[in-house]
Amino acid sequence: MTDYLAHNGKPWSPEDLEALAKVYPDTDNATLGRIFRRSESSIQNQATNHGWRKSAAHMAKNPGCFKPGLTPWNKGTHYVAPGSEHTRFRKGQKPHTWQPIGSERVTKDGYLQRKMTDTGYPPRDWVPVSHIEWEKHHGKPVPEGHAIVFRDGNSRNFAPSNLELISRADLMRRNSYLNLPEPLPQIVQLRGALNRKINRRSQQA
Repeated sequence: MTDYLAHNGKPWSPEDLEALAKVYPDTDNATLGRIFRRSESSIQNQATNHGWRKSAAHMAKNPGCFKPGLTPWNKGTHYVAPGSEHTRFRKGQKPHTWQPIGSERVTKDGYLQRKMTDTGYPPRDWVPVSHIEWEKHHGKPVPEGHAIVFRDGNSRNFAPSNLELISRADLMRRNSYLNLPEPLPQIVQLRGALNRKINRRSQQA
């Protein structure tokens, strides 16, 4: 089924693909895009997926097309833009956003993180302070598949009694729309049903 999907998400019918296969070798993609009302990238995607190639005659009359068997002018060379040496990173140079170990930052969700290592990989270097505090008081890291939540809802209260270890599954259940006050659960369900109906109609159009 995925072979029949175009770049823009509209399904390709078997008839359209059969017609495209016949005219693709001798017609440029821009023209094919206008005929089939698709983007050029969608046309090219189908050609790649099905192994279609432009004919030798088409390639010969289109000087901009790269001919099979020709060697690219820049093969084996490394192009460096003039003046780029002034903006390239030098060995050992750090980006302007770099922060030392021990720095703290607040995530978009409002949680405090602390930089514990400097590997250059942020998900590893920055650790939630709640995890650090929990490990400090329990002598072991937060188990895989678990999370720390704040009992009183205050993400700045790192008191041991306020940090609760729960599984990711429990966290998902706590955050489920079913826990919302009435009538919000019904509104969420109706919105989901409406979105699905709109998506089905869009695909049929």
